[in-house]
Amino acid sequence: MHSVKMLADVVDVARRSADRWYVTTGDTAVGPVNLDLIARGVEAGKVPLGAFVRHEAWKVWRPLSELAEVVGDEAQHESTDDLADLGRPSTPNDFLPGDAIDGAADRRDALLLMMTAAVVRGGADVALLHEVEDTSAVVACVHGPELFDVWGMRTSLLDPALIAAAAGATVVAEPMPGPAGEATAARLSKLAGPTSLAGVIMIPIRPHGRLFGVIELGRATPFRASEIASLEGLVEALVIKLEGWSGR
Repeated sequence: MHSVKMLADVVDVARRSADRWYVTTGDTAVGPVNLDLIARGVEAGKVPLGAFVRHEAWKVWRPLSELAEVVGDEAQHESTDDLADLGRPSTPNDFLPGDAIDGAADRRDALLLMMTAAVVRGGADVALLHEVEDTSAVVACVHGPELFDVWGMRTSLLDPALIAAAAGATVVAEPMPGPAGEATAARLSKLAGPTSLAGVIMIPIRPHGRLFGVIELGRATPFRASEIASLEGLVEALVIKLEGWSGR
């Protein structure tokens, strides 16, 4: 069995700053994860060497093949961490919603940055950000223990949560979830692994009043009203960004 060795300059970045990275195949982005988990994902065949990687402080994505090399059994590391041991980003408590995505270079960056900020502000254990296409919604960004298992997951536009999102409704799935809340909770529970989710929320992303996507977040405790308002503020900042780009 082969193993993966991260190159010295990449390891140095992790040592000098936070060991928090994002990985994308071009369709789905996951993170933040540490270098060891990226290596384990490659070894398990869940992360292709053709994927792209970005440190949280970088402005550009780099091919994973430039940052790592496949080596033989003798270099196999002995880490006992598993894929659920994720890093968690930090942001100032007083940041404005627009600050979270201010440095986004394009739509994909904006989605990833918004999801990361939402995970922090909402104290979420898991998150799924879906983009709506012609016949389904596809997972674009993921955060959670089973993140490598949901890359590219598709959901029918007839899903109750997506129907609610198309009408502009935010869904909070406690104390009584209802069909839309149950649908969101079922997806997030697959991502959460053994973690039991007491708090589940779905917020629609609707630039120009049309459904672009949704973000679903879950955690072990219920969401407070102030946290829901903060999360909706982040989504609104993303909507403003998307509307600005579409107006160019």
